[in-house]
Formats: sequence, C-alpha cells, structure tokens
Amino acid sequence: MAKIGRNQPCPCGSGKKYKRCCWEQDRSIPPTTTPATSDHSDLLTLQHDDLFDDMELDRLSNSVITLVNAGRLDEADAVCEQLRTEYPEVHDWLMRKAMVCEARGETDLAIEYCQRTIDWMDAHPEDFDPESREPFYADIERLKNASKDTN
Repeated sequence: MAKIGRNQPCPCGSGKKYKRCCWEQDRSIPPTTTPATSDHSDLLTLQHDDLFDDMELDRLSNSVITLVNAGRLDEADAVCEQLRTEYPEVHDWLMRKAMVCEARGETDLAIEYCQRTIDWMDAHPEDFDPESREPFYADIERLKNASKDTN
C-alpha cells in the first residue's frame, strides 16, 4: 500500500485531510509483523513518540498563522526556522514562510516560497495528490496580480 501523506485528502472520501480524519486510527493499528522476542513496549513507545512529534509539528505550524494574524512577524519567522530545523522532512516551514513574507509585503519572496512548496511536493509525489498544489499556484497568481496592481 502506498504511503498516504498527512496533508493529502483522506482516502475514506470524507473530504478532510488525512491527518484530521483517519490518520489517528490508522496509526493505532499494530504492525502485522513484530519481533518474536519483543514485549511490544518498544512499539508503543515509538507510536507515542511519533504521535507526539506530529502533534508538536501541527502546533508549531499552526502557531505561525496565529503569530502572523497578530502581527508578530519576527516570532512567526523564528517558528518557521524552528520548523525547518526540527522537521526537515516536511514542507510546513516553506508554506508558512510564504505567509510571513506576504505579511511583510515581500511579495517576490512569498512567491518564491510558494514555488518552493510546489517543488517540494513534486519531489515527494508519493505524499501529495496533484490537486494539493493548486492552492499554491493560486497564491502565486494572486501575489503576482497584487504586485502588478501596486506597480
């Protein structure tokens, strides 16, 4: 079975992101094969640690939105850097950095980070459906149009 990305639409058809729908349930399903000498406590610890890491990732990623909305852009930028260093295997920092740049009026940088988010998705096609890129393409067009209007 192909790996489902956290931000992909849930395969159950609910219309929600996988992480907001069946992800939690799927993660609690025990693996089909386990070492014969294991008491399974190591598996429970790994599952708990993975769940905690994903919850912390979501908390940090969402905090950027809150900070941007509050106009605390330096703090939002610092959280983007924290996301980049602590979670280099996900694209959250790129899309959040685009938000920070846009809030600062750095349109060209915001466009660049949107494009880098798309590039990340293209480099990890197993984690993203093609339509998951559409909001970033729309953001790029919106930002380009806004930039034309101010020039």
